[in-house]
Amino acid sequence: MNHIIEQYSQIVSDYEILDWESEPTAYRFKARILFTDGSFLAIKDYLISESRKYAYHWQNKEGNRIIRWDNAPHWKNIDTYPHHRHENSDVFSSTEVRLEDVLNKINHIIQSENGKTDEMQI
Repeated sequence: MNHIIEQYSQIVSDYEILDWESEPTAYRFKARILFTDGSFLAIKDYLISESRKYAYHWQNKEGNRIIRWDNAPHWKNIDTYPHHRHENSDVFSSTEVRLEDVLNKINHIIQSENGKTDEMQI
């Protein structure tokens, strides 16, 4: 994870790995990334029996959700089912399924809010 975080050092102020367990065919990963604007990303990413479950929950410093990306199978009408994102009270299709994808999106938003328009590409 260090190499991923280093690519976003301009927006990441700290991070903590809360849980990491790995077996030959499974893993469990939980972490939290704190951003320079005070927001944070809670990460849950599990692989069990070839079934991956993830959730990337981005909150502002007041504790309000900004965006949540996950693959819970409850939005069958979404064209990227089961992958989707929650923004405000709406649900949208999502191709951001890896940590790198989510950080790229967050980077773009934070940089835009700071008046910088360069989007980091991975």
